[in-house]
Amino acid sequence: MDTLSIDKLTTGFYYTISFDHPSEFDITSLKNFFYGEGILINNSFGKPVALTADAYANKLKAQVADHTLKHYFQREIFAKTEVFGKIAQRVSTYEYTFADNRAINMPRGVNYIQYLKVDGKWKITSMVWQDENEHHQIPAEYL
Repeated sequence: MDTLSIDKLTTGFYYTISFDHPSEFDITSLKNFFYGEGILINNSFGKPVALTADAYANKLKAQVADHTLKHYFQREIFAKTEVFGKIAQRVSTYEYTFADNRAINMPRGVNYIQYLKVDGKWKITSMVWQDENEHHQIPAEYL
């Protein structure tokens, strides 16, 4: 099972959206992680928010430019990947912070990511995530 390439792709995605200072923020490579337009869906709020990879990158750029987003760090703390031929899916538990330091108990969530192998390379086709809250706790098997 070819999960090492998927591990690297996923780590690269989280690394690309993370930064300690606005001058370090460079989201130009985000599109390279995705097949086609890609789709990212945040289901942490009342209604799902769906964006293409380009729209997601542009939204982050705008938040950095207007200083509403000064720091962001996200990393994977658990992963389970399933592969069948040239398709894969991953449960990716993450933690994140908007602060300039890494807190001990950062907020967490679960990201379901789908992948497609094209020309020998894995690409993300879609991802949907939800942050943990008092009504939806992350199950023990995802930690």
